[in-house]
Amino acid sequence: MVSSKKRVVWSESLGKMKTSLESSYEFKTIVEEEKQLLEGLKDGTRDYVVFSSYRRNAGKRRFNDIKSVIDAALEKLEYCDSDEASRIYLETLRTVSMQTRWASILETLSEFNPS
Repeated sequence: MVSSKKRVVWSESLGKMKTSLESSYEFKTIVEEEKQLLEGLKDGTRDYVVFSSYRRNAGKRRFNDIKSVIDAALEKLEYCDSDEASRIYLETLRTVSMQTRWASILETLSEFNPS
């Protein structure tokens, strides 16, 4: 009984983490795009306005990779025993943390090399 309660908590935690990451990603993307648009409109020397960048392109793919890791973990949690569920949960947290850090690094580097 206790193990099934833990599994529910782990599943809910991963689901909330996914929702939080999604909301945060969308909010940051919208803010960045609006900032780029306003900067482009102020700068009268260019004949184009950049309003979409790394976040909307490669960043979205990286975000989808993170979501798929969480979705796979949620699916595995439904059909495994308690020890395996604990391992899956912790492994998922580590993987999401690592991928989130890499995405942040790549996003920062893209600011120095816009293409």
